[in-house]
Amino acid sequence: MDAERSGAEPRWSARWARSSGRALLVLVLLVAGTLAGLPGRAAAATLPPGFVVLDLPSGQDEALTDFAFAPDGSWFTTGKNGRVAWVSADGRPRTLAELPVVTVQDLGLTGLAVPADYATSRRIFTARTLLVDDRWTMRLSSWAVTGAPEPTGLADERVIWDLETWADVHTMTALVPDPDGSLWVSIGDAADFRYVDERALVALDVDDGRGKVLHVLPDGRGVASNPYYDPADPYSWRSRVYASGFRSPFRMSLDPTSGAPVLGDVGWYTWEEVDLVRPGASYGWPCWEGESPTPGYADLAACQGVTQSSPLYTYEHGPAGTSISGGIVYTGESYPEAYRGAYFFGDYASGRVYTLRYDAQGDLVRAPETDGFGVDNGLPVAFQAGPNGDVVYADIGGSVLKRLVYVPGNRAPTASATLSTDPATGTVTFDGTASSDLDGEELTHDWEFGDGTRATGARVVHTYPPGEGTYTARLTVTDPLGATGTRTMQVVPSNGAPVVSLTAPPADRLFAVGETVSATATATDREDGALPVTWSVVLVHCSGGYCHDHPGESSTGGSFSRPFDDHGDQTQVQIVASAQDSSGVRVQQTFVAEPRLRTLTVEASTPSAITVNGVARASVPITAGATVSVIAPTVATDGVATFERWSDGAARARTLTMPDQDLVLGADYLTPIGRRYATDPRVRAVLGSPLSPEAGDAELRHQVYSGGRMYWSPRAGAHEVHGAVLGTYLAEGGALRHGEPLTDELTAPDGIGRYNHFAGGTSVYWSPATGAHQVGGAIRGVWSGMGWERSIHGYPRGSERSTPNGRGRYNDFQDGGVYWLPGVGARSVHGAIYLTWARFGWEAGRLGFPITDENGTPDGVGRYNHFEGGSVYWTPGTGAQQVEGAIRARWAALGWETSYLGYPTSDEYPVPGGRRSDFQGGSITWDAATGRVTESRG
Repeated sequence: MDAERSGAEPRWSARWARSSGRALLVLVLLVAGTLAGLPGRAAAATLPPGFVVLDLPSGQDEALTDFAFAPDGSWFTTGKNGRVAWVSADGRPRTLAELPVVTVQDLGLTGLAVPADYATSRRIFTARTLLVDDRWTMRLSSWAVTGAPEPTGLADERVIWDLETWADVHTMTALVPDPDGSLWVSIGDAADFRYVDERALVALDVDDGRGKVLHVLPDGRGVASNPYYDPADPYSWRSRVYASGFRSPFRMSLDPTSGAPVLGDVGWYTWEEVDLVRPGASYGWPCWEGESPTPGYADLAACQGVTQSSPLYTYEHGPAGTSISGGIVYTGESYPEAYRGAYFFGDYASGRVYTLRYDAQGDLVRAPETDGFGVDNGLPVAFQAGPNGDVVYADIGGSVLKRLVYVPGNRAPTASATLSTDPATGTVTFDGTASSDLDGEELTHDWEFGDGTRATGARVVHTYPPGEGTYTARLTVTDPLGATGTRTMQVVPSNGAPVVSLTAPPADRLFAVGETVSATATATDREDGALPVTWSVVLVHCSGGYCHDHPGESSTGGSFSRPFDDHGDQTQVQIVASAQDSSGVRVQQTFVAEPRLRTLTVEASTPSAITVNGVARASVPITAGATVSVIAPTVATDGVATFERWSDGAARARTLTMPDQDLVLGADYLTPIGRRYATDPRVRAVLGSPLSPEAGDAELRHQVYSGGRMYWSPRAGAHEVHGAVLGTYLAEGGALRHGEPLTDELTAPDGIGRYNHFAGGTSVYWSPATGAHQVGGAIRGVWSGMGWERSIHGYPRGSERSTPNGRGRYNDFQDGGVYWLPGVGARSVHGAIYLTWARFGWEAGRLGFPITDENGTPDGVGRYNHFEGGSVYWTPGTGAQQVEGAIRARWAALGWETSYLGYPTSDEYPVPGGRRSDFQGGSITWDAATGRVTESRG
């Protein structure tokens, strides 16, 4: 229920007008019918045509927090400071109880519910924070309402549960009665917002009540239909949990069609959200905020892999607001059709009311109004439906209820008035300029001073007769169509204001967290003599261009003493000493305790989004003594370098107390290349010292050293290349052509050569006899299939090249070569067959490219390669001989070497009139004139 971040003001305060000095004297006259002393807003109130806001009394004189209607049209209200009040249907307020509460910052009496059976049970529920065994404790209670027919008090408290809260925000806020008699409850994560507090992770734990929406029976047992209900332990948190993963689920209602809870979850730094809550769903906090991972928390190990259910609607911190108040679906019939079935909700910090629509499937069908449904009509912190269905909300700033009424046509203006008195002369200055008209029409102002005289004008001055009289003054404002609004106030012209004397620390005194802020004050009044002094505290937090307040505890007495508190980043504490006389004149003086700021700087060896208290920043002023969370993300912004260590050896996600001096923290990040180099002595010895910074991106990186290079990619890891292998690799196109290395330079299995394999399907092999050469693709596949350098080919004598005729590609090896041709693939040729093929002009000769590897003949004696234009056959006794054309065809028809001819003993050679090949068993002759082929024996 906080609003700590990005300028949101806290739930329990009106906007504070900051003074330019260290102390501020304020004279406030409390008058009937006005809320003097509350800061005004610069903007005029707005509502859609036909709508007006009617004020209803709350029975609270400060910090109205919640309210609920009874069946007879009366209503109950709660105040932050513990007051429970009842207001009759005709507007008569009565205090029922002053409950003990803790009022530090956002703690206090925060929730109220009137159950469906109130008419017979005469019981209500409250949610508050109090001290139990010296610990801040969230308590859900049921109370008997005494008195009949009108309530007069509370009795018979039944404690349903106590739950510790670790921080001064994010407590139990929403109590929603279900028509079936059960109760819905929302509880915040109870964690500290000033820094990344790992205790917030309990919001994801269904065995803990914090950060949850709960559905329970009036005695605290879980409802049996809950998703985690345990029949063996119905009072367990697991049995009570309906949904999880909430930060500060502030106000909740039930969808009138589905019965599903709808709530507003207050964000941290960036997003506010409306959630249509589904059973068993997790809404992701603290790992998620809105639809995005939460900076700082998302880097925690416990958040890895955590998912979330999407909010119904989110809005970013800014003009729209920074502190959502969940609302209700309008089910009445008096509003225009456009608003029937719309969800009305608010934002406390921006003072706006919004509407949106969602369908039966829970999908948003109309986003909220850009500038709000209504603006500057109070600070909304709770919504309910009035007896006739009208939307009613609690204005914490004015401590009144606001009822939205639709009255088509001209709307009556609103009269607002303040006054100041000069008791020496009885002269009173009246100011009605804050009066307004929702239709934007010019107003006339008529003043009745209560002594039989009157005047007109927005500002008037009137001198009352001498004496101690009390007068009732009335302002009436009238629009051009005759509609009027009035405001009355009591005036005591002769009453002197109290005098408050404040002794505070010197203006230049700055405070660290925990240091004592002390002051003394006295108050006297001309008519009443000595008056008691009341002390109150407002903690003001500024961050991201916004300032907001957190009113705290109050006390009485001549002295004040409290430790200086922290609220994250820059914080000041405003201490107000005030006194009020018997005529209602209050004087207050304010002393501002400023923080002693020190600068925290974080430096990363590789640019990285290091978060300080959840915000990525390199330098930030922090109050000395404040708790600070600093989290270095696992991966730097380059997507490659990973966290190695802090300069002082602390854990990656760390919490520290800000010292009373500037502090610089260094974070070392190492890329895989850097980490390999730093941790592998062999690599350092091979590569030598770096010659240039690491270069590249998240897909491929490299660094140049005096003795070689190191490359990295996600698929290959980090590997070095050096020496002649590196030279050939770079000369053959390097990573652009061959990809990054898949290995370091390794010794070949034969113990002679060296090599690197590369991601592009290539390798570079080196031997003392051949130097370093590249082999790739299909040629590499054939060579590797034969046994790499241990094959008959040995090491490559050259890198892969195009053949001179441009038709294919090849690699020469120590013995033979591997040739590749489109449509054929890569084929191995070596030994005597290779030399014979060479005699015929390689691939450019009559034989062309090989179309087979060298194979053994079926009889197991010889070897052969087939080529595009013929074949070469070899045996130990005949050597390697070429055979082609029609002669080869006749030999093949006879059965190749298994025929009576056996193996060729000569290449094909010319004879008169044709060509001839000799074989072991005879010859084959081709006649050029006739094309006839004949064979002969012997």
